[in-house]
This record gives sequence, structure tokens and C-alpha cells, in this order.
Amino acid sequence: MKFALILFLLLGGLCFAGDWRAVADDMSLLELVERSLECSGENRPALESALSEAEPEILPGVVFMIANSPAVNLAGFDTNSLLAEIRFAYRTRELFPWVAEIGDDLFLHYVLPNQVTQEPLTYYREFFLDELLPLVDTLKTATDAAIAVNYWCGERVKFQQTQRQDQGVFQTLSSGFGRCEEMMIVHVSALRSVGIPARQAWTPYWATSDNNHAWTELYADGAWHYTGACEPRPTLDDAWFTNTSRRAAVIFSVAMGVPPRGTDIIYREREKFAIINSFPHYVESPAVVNVFADGDSVNVYLCVFNFGALRPIMRLTAENGEPATLHIGRGEFFITAGDGESFDWAKVEADFGDTVNLTLEPRPMDEMGAQAFWLRYPVLE
Repeated sequence: MKFALILFLLLGGLCFAGDWRAVADDMSLLELVERSLECSGENRPALESALSEAEPEILPGVVFMIANSPAVNLAGFDTNSLLAEIRFAYRTRELFPWVAEIGDDLFLHYVLPNQVTQEPLTYYREFFLDELLPLVDTLKTATDAAIAVNYWCGERVKFQQTQRQDQGVFQTLSSGFGRCEEMMIVHVSALRSVGIPARQAWTPYWATSDNNHAWTELYADGAWHYTGACEPRPTLDDAWFTNTSRRAAVIFSVAMGVPPRGTDIIYREREKFAIINSFPHYVESPAVVNVFADGDSVNVYLCVFNFGALRPIMRLTAENGEPATLHIGRGEFFITAGDGESFDWAKVEADFGDTVNLTLEPRPMDEMGAQAFWLRYPVLE
């Protein structure tokens, strides 16, 4: 009898420890978790403990986080902190009505992650939830909550240049200042802590002036919106860069993991993240430029003039007779195609709603003669 009881407990433990594989019913997700465990090094036992100790209601989140986290985080997670962070994320489903209105995809890709870009791994949800719950507890919509959260952030963080390495959330809050990206990290982290899907948005280089910018996109009441991070205004989709964003060449955002293809245009898909072309959220209809190029696989670049040079901001591939399709803004742009040994270029003018088909014929560099051209800044009507 004693032997049977011990055997039952051992088998029960094994079944419980294997439950995460049933949650990761998608083969690609299962493989991602296995690869994450393999590359976590000496921290593998901590991740396996998180998978075996997670309650059934949060287990999908644990699987998602381990599957899609970068190696540096996999080596740094500790079991208790990881589980606590994920429990706080799931708790928002009970606390706030707007979380019940979003599906699992939005929750996993844009609420659950506790890292926004390249800042240090930080466990922040308990702090933000304690601070923000009294502020948003009586609000009924994600829009109202998002605006309130931004006012809270704006009272605590102002813009000031810092070093190139991103500060952590608490470093920015304690200093009271940060670069635009660091302000965005604080803002996105705060929004996610109250169950509002949020993500980083940026333009690599402006088409109308030197430099770049990063800000926040958030999902509220059935749609994606933008706002200045820690730069509150009474409404969404209103910021100091509103007009400038409509003159941008392209605007990107990023998701942890690869979201299902649907309303968003996936610009770049990698194993654990995706870059999204967010420009359709800023203008009625972006221009579509189809670039055909001679060759089996040719890199196509879109460039703007910034900091005294032509700066590439998009790279796609034209291959096997299929074009590289660019969804871009209004203006005049420099487009190149080449493979390192041969090259061709053209200046392209496009307007919102246009479809432009362009054929480039890369040829040896020494056959390219010097040519002059103008690039004019885009204007708004």
C-alpha cells in the first residue's frame, strides 16, 4: 500500500510537470520552449521549476514568456519573481473591465511581457499596480485609464538626454528623466501593469528633420492608438509629433512573439519577436511601392535624407520575380537594389493611396555614373 502511494505521487508529479507540453500544443511553440530551456544554461532548473509550479490559469503565460524571452533574460529569471510577475499580469483580468474585452493574443503579446525593448530585466508590476490601482479603479474604459496613466507618468518623468544604453524602469523613475525611448519604456510598463496592451513605436529617421523618435502605441476600446510617452494630453491620437508622423516615411512597432497575421502588417518576423509596420494606424491609406529587381534574391532599401546623408530605414528582399512591397508615407524617397557587387537606384515620388511599380536593374558599381537629384520634404495639404 505504501509502495502504491509513493508510485502514485511520483507519477502525479511527473504528469503535473508535463502539463506545460499540453498547453504548448502548437509544435512551433513547443520547440521554442525546448530551445529556450537548452540555451538557458545553468538557469534551466529555475525555468523548469516555473513551468512545473505554475497554476493552470497562468501556465499559458509562463510557457509564452519562456518560449519568447531573449537568452539574456532566460539566464536571469528566477522562479519566484517570474511567477509573481505573471500572476500580477493575470490578476488584471479580474480587476479591470477592459482586460476582459481583449483576446488572448493581445494579452500575451502586449500585456504579459515585462520588457519593452533593451532595458534591464525588471520586475515592476506590483509597484505600478499599487500606485495606479487607486487612480484607475473607478474608470470604465481603457481609453480613460490610458490617459490617466500617462498623466501619472508625466508627473514623474521628463525628457533629458542620457547614455545610449537604455535605463531600467526604476532608474528612470528615480532620476525623473530619460530619453524618449526611456520615457516610452516607463509608460508602456505602466500601461501593461493595469492590463492595457501597449508596445513601442518609433520611426528610424524622420523624413522632414534630423534625428528619430520613439513613443507609445496602446490598444483601447477596439483599436490601436498612439500617444506621447510621459507627455500626457486629454485625448489619444494627439501628440506634439502628430503632424510630423503623418509626414514620416514609415513607423514601426514591435511585438514579443509573432502575432497572428491580421490587421497589422508584419514587416520583419523573427523567432521570438516581430516588427510591425504601424503606418496604417496614422494615415488613411499608405502608399504601396512594389520594387522588382533582376536577380534571384536582391536586397531593396528605402532611404531618407537625415543627418547629412541618405539613411536606410527599410530593407526587404525582391526574389524569384516577386517584388519587395513597401508600405510607406507621402514624399520623395531614394530606393536602391543590389547584392554587394551590383547596384541600381531610383528616386520615387508617392502619395497616400498610390500604388507605384518600380523595376531596378542592378549592374556593376563601376558602370554607375555620377548623377544629381533633389529630395523634397513631404508636405501636408
